[in-house]
Amino acid sequence: MNFFSVQRDIPGIDPVFLFHIGGFPIAASTVMIFLIIVLFVVFAVIVRRSFRIKPTRFQVLIEYLYQGMIDMLDEVTNDKKRSAIIFPIIGSIFMYLLVANLLGLVPGLSELMFDGKQIFQTPTGDFNTTFGLALGAIIVINIISIKEWGILSFLGKFFKVKEVIQAFKKSVGEGAISLVDLFVGMLDIVGEIAKVISLSIRLFANMYAGQILMIILMGAFAYILPGVWYGMNIFVGALQAMVFAVLVAAYYMLAIKPDADTEEQTQE
Repeated sequence: MNFFSVQRDIPGIDPVFLFHIGGFPIAASTVMIFLIIVLFVVFAVIVRRSFRIKPTRFQVLIEYLYQGMIDMLDEVTNDKKRSAIIFPIIGSIFMYLLVANLLGLVPGLSELMFDGKQIFQTPTGDFNTTFGLALGAIIVINIISIKEWGILSFLGKFFKVKEVIQAFKKSVGEGAISLVDLFVGMLDIVGEIAKVISLSIRLFANMYAGQILMIILMGAFAYILPGVWYGMNIFVGALQAMVFAVLVAAYYMLAIKPDADTEEQTQE
């Protein structure tokens, strides 16, 4: 049985810190993020220089990927104008998560060590990364919502004081019902916090669990299942990147004012 097994340590939930810069600890996941940034810069330069009027196969692949992401956004927003506006953000999130989820599967990359510690750790396997990404996305969405609705209308979605006053002017019964709406509106604040927790934990838990299962299966069936499980991890990594990006796009659409054209289409 030992001939068919490979022993590997199961990574913990805590991030792996490699060194400090100016008093700030640098984790293995952070090193991987910088590697991803470098890869994106190199990729952008290659794409920029390789595009031609008569497209190459590489250019066709990039254009196909771009059109696929636009079509996915159109399904969520049902508004091509909005899709074009948020594509740079949603597209960047999707591509970043896709590369972050899959780069850790590159053979040998996870074996590189520094001072006895793994140099490159999958960013989405570190809860700090997924939480920061989710928190940043929800903060930006709420800033956009304030810009769309105005600060008073935005706060009015959570604190429906005006509606309570107007309801009590009509009758005590309507005023009592409006107090329930006031309480429900305040619960929406908890809902915004829940979005951050939901987005971050969903992504982190799926990717961390994938790492654990890969280590277990490769340890028990090192020469039988690696190919199958690598394929499954690629699928899960791409799926989780798409789910995160689609959810952020959906939250964005819920936070903005509906366009008049979109309202008319919905009513029809």
